[in-house]
Amino acid sequence: MTELGKIIARWQGLGGWRRYAAAAGLGALLAAAQAPLYLCPLGLAALVAAQLLVEGGPKSGRRQAFFTLYVFAYGYFVAGLYWIGIAFFVDAERFAILLPLPVLGLPLLLALFPAGGAWLGRLAGGRSMAWRHLLLPCGWLLGEWLRSFVLTGFPWNLVGYVWGGWPATMQAAAWIGAHGLGFATMLACSGLALAAMPAASRRQRLAGLALPLGFALLLGAGALRVWQAPFETMPGIQLRLVQPSVAQTLKWRDDLRQKHLQAHVALSLQPAAIAPTHIIWPETAIPYLLDEETALREALARLAPAGGALITGAPRREFSSGPGASRNLVLYNSIFVLASDGTLPAQYDKIHLVPFGEYLPFRGLLRPLGLDALAVGSVDFSFGAAAAPLAVPGLPAARALVCYEAIFPAEVAADGASVRWLLNLTNDAWFGRSSGPYQHLAASRFRAVEQGLPLVRAANNGISAIVDPYGRMIASLGLDAVGVVDGPLPMPLGKPTVYGRFGDWPALLLAALLLLLGAVLRRARINH
Repeated sequence: MTELGKIIARWQGLGGWRRYAAAAGLGALLAAAQAPLYLCPLGLAALVAAQLLVEGGPKSGRRQAFFTLYVFAYGYFVAGLYWIGIAFFVDAERFAILLPLPVLGLPLLLALFPAGGAWLGRLAGGRSMAWRHLLLPCGWLLGEWLRSFVLTGFPWNLVGYVWGGWPATMQAAAWIGAHGLGFATMLACSGLALAAMPAASRRQRLAGLALPLGFALLLGAGALRVWQAPFETMPGIQLRLVQPSVAQTLKWRDDLRQKHLQAHVALSLQPAAIAPTHIIWPETAIPYLLDEETALREALARLAPAGGALITGAPRREFSSGPGASRNLVLYNSIFVLASDGTLPAQYDKIHLVPFGEYLPFRGLLRPLGLDALAVGSVDFSFGAAAAPLAVPGLPAARALVCYEAIFPAEVAADGASVRWLLNLTNDAWFGRSSGPYQHLAASRFRAVEQGLPLVRAANNGISAIVDPYGRMIASLGLDAVGVVDGPLPMPLGKPTVYGRFGDWPALLLAALLLLLGAVLRRARINH
């Protein structure tokens, strides 16, 4: 055995707490490959080392393999999602005591999806070391995909997002999406792990090395795509994104609401080298009921350029009939389009709300326990109707996305045939100066690449940006900066991307077919 083989054998032989501490540490390294650090080489090394660790040990077996994978995924989510806890200090008197739930408790649930899927995939490989390495990423992909839907879904920090700082590799998302890119990444790392296995045969090593070679070809195709990509803009359109950086602890104070609104107005009126045709404010920029405040609407309409519009986030309410003569209050987190004549030609109500943030699931059970929604308290926001293209004067139709709606790959493509750009209004001030806002931006940029559409992102405290359909940042303003982003609206691609037409199904079907084939071959070997 070579010296490298001896080192790997010792690594695989770790037992007890050392094994699980190593697995958690590797998960944290993979999290460091996400935004904003983008330590991608370390993340890839962590994936290889984790698969080597799963394959060996003094008590090598199904139970140990599962817990090794689970602790690896748990370390990944704890290190990558620590910032959620910062939101619990916005109203510390009420919510700080609950801090362990999002920081340590939520990862316990999230880790089940990729770890459970990867374990089942490995199980389908049976006694074949090569098949175990091949099928583990298949199971991880299916688990990650399920994480996008179960309990309303939370597809944050998909493995594919580690390439958010590498424009050439990001381009693969136009063909296979972020889920598919993560699948390809894990297959490449599985191949390297197989090639490094001390017990692997020469044939197995060569087969393993074919996987990272295939990934290198994918990277090359992406580099060629972005290198040849032109930069075109829509004529006659100049956007101004306003970023006031209002602290979340101050945002809804009654004595400061007027001051915050005036800050938005002052930024909108700053001199510009090219006069803006459209002004865009972030999520809930207006702390009033815009559609009910006629005087406010008329005053703000003066900001809207002639033939253009002011686009802003604001709450909206309705009253539904209740028992007897009572009326029930219905709240929406909305986007309004305000024209220069004071009318509201279009609006959008957020359809994918944040559980425990904008509404309290199972309120009847959890409210008596002292739990409540972070953002709205005793009255939940309501779900908007199905998404439809947002019609804005002077602009082509947009797909509106409020806050974390931009992290759901499968939902962004709604009515994609008529949509020509993506509009994301958000307020990331809940999470302070943490990795959260950077990760949010990274996910949003992937939506632009997947759909071949430009992205315009106005964030209260950053990061506001204009992104072209190749994921390139055309203009941006950093976290917590106060100012504006002026720039054109990039042109979308001439035709839908492969991912825009087929979504995640090609990658999912490939993974499912490989898992089925592995299970069939395993059964055949047993019967033989």
